[in-house]
Amino acid sequence: MKIKLESLLQELGSPGKYQVCIFLLLALNYFPVVFNHIVMAFIGRPPQYECYNSSYEDPTYMVNLSSTTNYSIWQNEKTEYGKCSTKYFTSDSTNESEVFTCDSSPNGKWRYVGKESSIASEWDLVCSNAYLSRLATTIYFIGVMVGGLIFGYLADKFGRKKIMLVTLFTPVAIGVLTALVKSYYLFVGLRFLQGIFIQGLQTTTYVMVMELFLPQYRGTAGAVLECFWGVTVIMMAGIAYLLQDWRNIQLAISVPSALALTYIWLVPETLRWLMIKDKIDQAQKIVKKITKFNNLSFPARTMDELQIQIEAKDNEPGRQYMFYDLLRTPILRKHSLILFYLWFSVCVGYYGMTFKIAGLAGNHYLTFFISGCVDLVAFIMVIYLIQRFGRRIPLLLFFVIGSVSCIVAGSIPIALAGASGMAEKVFAIIGKFGMAGVFSIIFVYSSELYPTVIRSIGMGTCAFWARLGGVVAPQILVLGDFTHKSVSVIIFGVISLIASLLVLFLPETSNRKLPDTIEDAENIDAFKGGNGSEEEPVEL
Repeated sequence: MKIKLESLLQELGSPGKYQVCIFLLLALNYFPVVFNHIVMAFIGRPPQYECYNSSYEDPTYMVNLSSTTNYSIWQNEKTEYGKCSTKYFTSDSTNESEVFTCDSSPNGKWRYVGKESSIASEWDLVCSNAYLSRLATTIYFIGVMVGGLIFGYLADKFGRKKIMLVTLFTPVAIGVLTALVKSYYLFVGLRFLQGIFIQGLQTTTYVMVMELFLPQYRGTAGAVLECFWGVTVIMMAGIAYLLQDWRNIQLAISVPSALALTYIWLVPETLRWLMIKDKIDQAQKIVKKITKFNNLSFPARTMDELQIQIEAKDNEPGRQYMFYDLLRTPILRKHSLILFYLWFSVCVGYYGMTFKIAGLAGNHYLTFFISGCVDLVAFIMVIYLIQRFGRRIPLLLFFVIGSVSCIVAGSIPIALAGASGMAEKVFAIIGKFGMAGVFSIIFVYSSELYPTVIRSIGMGTCAFWARLGGVVAPQILVLGDFTHKSVSVIIFGVISLIASLLVLFLPETSNRKLPDTIEDAENIDAFKGGNGSEEEPVEL
């Protein structure tokens, strides 16, 4: 027997002022989530550097070098940044020269230009050690994967609010410790822990938002929530530009979450979780608080009916659903396998392009800021598009835009022999725009494809594949570092192009009754009904 909460939510406002205020408070949780997901685009980025021989020169000077026993040694007049070797030649008539490689000599040192400080400049993560910066990002997203597996279960068992508070405040302490570490390995270990808790915060926040509203408002609520993601990307560019020191940046994205201490009293547990766990008394207190704030009467009759439903449900044997149920029946199996790939591909593309854009030539702060503005435009567009055209067509459109733009952005430097300039940036930003649009739609679309009985399992599994994409994306960028810079961008595009083709095999879910059972999901094309109302099956 299903507990019908929609009638109660309807009587509490649809939505009311209280729900909107709580939504805005929960949306602020996306600030620490997004900051931590993308901060490595700045604190992992090496400033301009050059190689020098510490036995030849004083590191405080750019050109003049110390004298050897027989002749003066001078550096090549043209300094080349980003090289792992440098050329020295004699100032006498012999005109002898030598090429000195920093990686292969104990005297090899790197000189960094500018006032920017990152983990790369602090721990010399350049040349043969450049992969360690990407590895730190990968390990963080492995932590994110673990957090998705752990906190989904804990939120179901102990409540959304408790887990939300734990995952909101624990990263403050971890973030401060991260800003103080003196070792790369300690940094990576703390970032791994940070990833675990940050994913717990993202998961519980999204669930609390979805459980706050009636089904017909959840799509819009999810799309608006993603707008906070876009705002945070823009803020990240501003914070990095103003501070330009990785430790200060780390503190700036961590400490402000401590200001949310009032959430302990302001943000309530979700009514859905309280009802499922038979906590009627606590639910009644929250309902009274909501009705008072919204100037509504207390729905006593509805509360009594829900209590009867809960008592009847407790006396019924219930079936435990498992991951296997996602793949047990043919239609659900097809939808699940496609969704797993879609989630993987959008995270590979979005995070890959996020980190790639920060590394493009030119003013990377401005480029990142523009890409954040473009993300926000995509998120705002989605709010209109999913209401006007449904889910499937906009999803397909954004996938095509993202994939084609990435392939073009990657092909330009190859076709023009590196003389790409502004064109590469423009197409890279458009590619990220497409991925942002997909990101905003995929949450709602997936939740509407899965039936109620396995929706949490399905969304949790999709999130796992998404985080796997976050793990893989930095390593694809490493592949580009060792081959050609454009290879990684083209790979992002090809992965997303395949995803766009797979979207064609999924049904539209807009204005259709959400499936409740596995049988409903197997016949999702055979019935319609807006806002969850039943209608007669139709022939297709």
